[in-house]
Amino acid sequence: MRLGSEVGMDKPMLRRRFLVAAGAAAVAAPLGGNAFARPRAAATIQTAKQARLFVGCCAYSYFKYFNAGSMTMESFIHRAVELEVYGVDITTYWLKSVEPE
Repeated sequence: MRLGSEVGMDKPMLRRRFLVAAGAAAVAAPLGGNAFARPRAAATIQTAKQARLFVGCCAYSYFKYFNAGSMTMESFIHRAVELEVYGVDITTYWLKSVEPE
């Protein structure tokens, strides 16, 4: 009797089958063996109670004011503080240049 024949090791694995199995294992490995595990109900409920989106403001929204020169990046930041947003998206071409002229 060959070693391993009692557990089905007596048949050679085809190369194609091996590559498919290895690829599936490589994809599932980062998931820590929980690729098909269902999430716990308590964790799902806790996640649902937490905010996932936060309000922000984009400098491009004030395009007309920046182009007219009536708003600077500093005044835009102050406006965002007044609006109590969580973050701003700064469009860099409205920043003041630090290059000597």
